[in-house]
Amino acid sequence: MRRLIVLVVCLAMLLGLAATTGSAAAAKTKLVWQVHWSDFQVEGVYSGEGANRKLVSKGLRQYVEEYMKLHPDVEIEIQSVPMEEYLQKVLVARSSGVAPDLYGVYSLWGVQLTQNGILDTPPDAVVKDVRGNYTPVSVAGTTIGGKIWGIPMEVGNYCLVYNKELLKAKGFNAPPKTWSELVDMASKLTVRDKSGVITQYGFAFLAGWESAVVHPYLGLLWDLGGDFLSPDFRKCVVNSPEGVQALEAELQLFKTGGTDPAGSVWSFPQGKVAMMIMASWYEQSLKQGLGDKYDKVVGVAPVPYIKKPVNAGYTWFLAVDSASKNKKAAWDFLMWFSADVQKPKSTTRLGDLMVETIGGLPCREIDLANHPDTLNDLYTRTFVEQLKNSRPEPNVAQGAEVKTILANEIVEAWHGRKSAKQALDDAAIKINEILSEFY
Repeated sequence: MRRLIVLVVCLAMLLGLAATTGSAAAAKTKLVWQVHWSDFQVEGVYSGEGANRKLVSKGLRQYVEEYMKLHPDVEIEIQSVPMEEYLQKVLVARSSGVAPDLYGVYSLWGVQLTQNGILDTPPDAVVKDVRGNYTPVSVAGTTIGGKIWGIPMEVGNYCLVYNKELLKAKGFNAPPKTWSELVDMASKLTVRDKSGVITQYGFAFLAGWESAVVHPYLGLLWDLGGDFLSPDFRKCVVNSPEGVQALEAELQLFKTGGTDPAGSVWSFPQGKVAMMIMASWYEQSLKQGLGDKYDKVVGVAPVPYIKKPVNAGYTWFLAVDSASKNKKAAWDFLMWFSADVQKPKSTTRLGDLMVETIGGLPCREIDLANHPDTLNDLYTRTFVEQLKNSRPEPNVAQGAEVKTILANEIVEAWHGRKSAKQALDDAAIKINEILSEFY
């Protein structure tokens, strides 16, 4: 009888423990974060192998694990999606009712996501923090329809990247400051073989996707005082006199022999390109391509201007799905990740991830100021300085489609198949058809 009583008591204790454990598991708040980052950006950077393998730079996962350790009632799952599939995945997941809780959104996608009611309105504390602590260009990039929709995550802009050795060999001791100097130097730095084929480009345009073509052009357009769209987004005004002048300025590089449509910025590490307008994310590729020659070869300067220095900027921001069942937990996590200042560097975790692992420009002022070793280096310093002259691309509905139309028409002009005026007139007609559906 005594044995039976002991057995019953033990069973009751086990059942009680199981019930308690099950209750705790059921009480956990689960967040799903969909990211477009590559493996090392999520998993971190390691050195060595086997037993000697050591974490050199934290990826997103290490920060998520830190948060879950501090908040054992929260579970965060990271889902990686290729950037080219990201927007479509979000839209499909939303329509099927299995959307994630957290996003990293390209600002141009944000327009479609807000119009479809997919993004949650940030709490007042988040908006106040963004307005008070982030660079103006990144705040503007996160603003859609006059309203801030998330926390700026990464900002990008453009500078002139040049080969110091090639310029010096031609007697140039400094990069061009104005567009006319750029055109003149590009033609003198171009080398052709006996058949007339260019073997060394004085200048090469970034190309291959819509932003690559459009962003540098927008910089020139704004430099001249023109604009891409009317303030109410009802009309494309890119075919204005300033717009035509900006595209004709690009065409001068082709007409004077400083480049041709076959020129590729990816040939810069091979010493086949003297100058290019490039984004801030290209540093690691240059270091890998040039090896120990990197410091001797690479120079960075502001984009040469016609009237005033302006360069186009773009933004990614963190956002929460409006249908999330755990919106407060999601915003709490994002604020811990992006606004909690860490000692002794006085930086945020998001800033550290951007600068130390991803290689992007952080958006929070304190992160720009307190990563001196990385952000003041040979390549990045000028990009940071030029944030003051960066203007965000317009957050317009169907932005990717609109930009693709403009990019295709610019390329038509590069190839000489259309004049600058004809190309921009054609772009304006097509873009106005799209805008009329939304504005």
